Amino acid sequence: MSYRIYIDESGTHSDRYLIIGMLFVPEHGALHAELCKSKDVHSYFNSSPKRSHKYREVHFTKFRSPADITIGKMWIDSFVKHSCFFRSVVIDWSIFDGKYFGDPFEPMALKKRRAYKKWAEMLLQPELSTPGASEVRNADLYLDRLRIMYGYDVIDHLKDRFCGDYEGENPYIRQFQHTDSAKDANQCLQLCDLLTGCLYQELCPGTKHAKIDVRDYLKTTLVAFGVREFRPEFWKGFAPTTLRKHFPKYSAWFWKPTEEGKKKHGRKRRK
Repeated sequence: MSYRIYIDESGTHSDRYLIIGMLFVPEHGALHAELCKSKDVHSYFNSSPKRSHKYREVHFTKFRSPADITIGKMWIDSFVKHSCFFRSVVIDWSIFDGKYFGDPFEPMALKKRRAYKKWAEMLLQPELSTPGASEVRNADLYLDRLRIMYGYDVIDHLKDRFCGDYEGENPYIRQFQHTDSAKDANQCLQLCDLLTGCLYQELCPGTKHAKIDVRDYLKTTLVAFGVREFRPEFWKGFAPTTLRKHFPKYSAWFWKPTEEGKKKHGRKRRK
């Protein structure tokens, strides 16, 4: 079974939380077609002469209108219906310490570059090599080129990490791409933005009715999958190794530094 893996961020410029989200989509054609159909039915089309895309982009930070709410809820229904799943890592900047990603006299920018790469790697790793995830093969991975992770060369790091030792006829990931999420071909990347944004909205609540309504709809929908709430206290009650088992559809891992992580992710990494 072929997969597509979509990566998005939320809280890029926040000093409180950063979220890296990944949407894993097997045989993406059916989900893509259904997401497009939702936009067709409700005439959710691009109106800007500066863009050549047919559809208006689903971008959670810009949700304002009743049409945004309608499409957001329909897309959540599609996410639940199809056999895709979502994983995320949440970084609380209040506990981030650069010492875990480099030496004391190295620039903080370099340490954050290493951190982003390691977080993406640690989020992806269990889905590729953990028992029960072996069906993820020959995947295509997509990252929005406008995100910080694009500037931090995350794809180059993941390519080195997951392709270097797995060359052959059946690699975990066969193709890595930077892309523009606004393109009509990238509806699933926009869905990843929606799912990531809803979690960020819970952690850093805003006042926009459209965002709150769609976030609450996702929370209510996910109760059927064991996700009783989105608050950090709920997610922190599970170890990283048990998140996939308890929440196969949607999960959030709250990263925290460890001395083991310091040795593994910092001093032995000089990129």
